[in-house]
Amino acid sequence: MDLNTVVVGYDGSPDAEAALDAAAVLAGDKATVHVIVAYEPPSAAEMAEWIATMPDEFKTVFDSLEVPRRRLRDAEARLAPTGVKYAGSIAEGKPAAAILDAAEDLQADLVVVGSRGLGRGTRFLRGSVSSRIANHAHCSFLVV
Repeated sequence: MDLNTVVVGYDGSPDAEAALDAAAVLAGDKATVHVIVAYEPPSAAEMAEWIATMPDEFKTVFDSLEVPRRRLRDAEARLAPTGVKYAGSIAEGKPAAAILDAAEDLQADLVVVGSRGLGRGTRFLRGSVSSRIANHAHCSFLVV
């Protein structure tokens, strides 16, 4: 399979790290790995609640994108020693939709995600990112 663009969904979990490692191996020295960190912004009510409970000294420096930015830095630090070409971005929205949108925009040849192994009940109620991507991806898809 000729790969030019590989999209990886990354949330910092051990399964996502395995997916990132697999994407780097598959990309080799030809393809570019695009790391997508999905971010669902908190609602105004959630923000107000968080800020109300925060100590005053943190209220002026609170950054709701701190975690997604850290995840992106972690992914980039994991890829850097491999020598693979990579780019990363934070995408607003639910993870499956954000990854699918990025794959379509980038005309990805492959999407790679980790498997979380949700239990039957959770999978039934929420579904899974990997199932949603498998059902809607317009390119090859790998669950690690």
